[in-house]
Amino acid sequence: MKNYRIPRLQEELKKIFNITISQKLGDPALAWVTITDVVLSKDLRYAKLYFSHYANPASHEEIREHLIKTSGFFKKQIAGAHIMRTIPELSYHYDDTEDRAEKVEALLARVKDEYDDDDYDPDIDIDDYLDDDEYYDYDEDDEDDYDDFDDDDDEDD
Repeated sequence: MKNYRIPRLQEELKKIFNITISQKLGDPALAWVTITDVVLSKDLRYAKLYFSHYANPASHEEIREHLIKTSGFFKKQIAGAHIMRTIPELSYHYDDTEDRAEKVEALLARVKDEYDDDDYDPDIDIDDYLDDDEYYDYDEDDEDDYDDFDDDDDEDD
């Protein structure tokens, strides 16, 4: 039987942390910071919190330090929610998914620019450029071979 408790707790904790950051803290250093994922250990004693920041000019380390300073308030929010018996130890990690996505987008844009050709037209029919004689050229002597197949079919009837 699959255990659904840990994924449910992870989602609930993520909601609690995001609401706490956006509505309850009021810390301008944590503006636009979002908890993107929460990973709980199997014994529920440790939680890894992955964060990202969109328009916050602070560095990842500065934001991480602010989050560490507010760990006590986060733990108080978990205790107040009454969803866990033990309060996990929190560790914070920067989620670099957006950075990696930007790099992939830049690579794809560069490849598109390199191969973007004005002469390319998707409506061109390749048959217009091929010489029909090259592909459909057969010897007239070979016609007799094809006639043999027709004769065999007539005999079976």
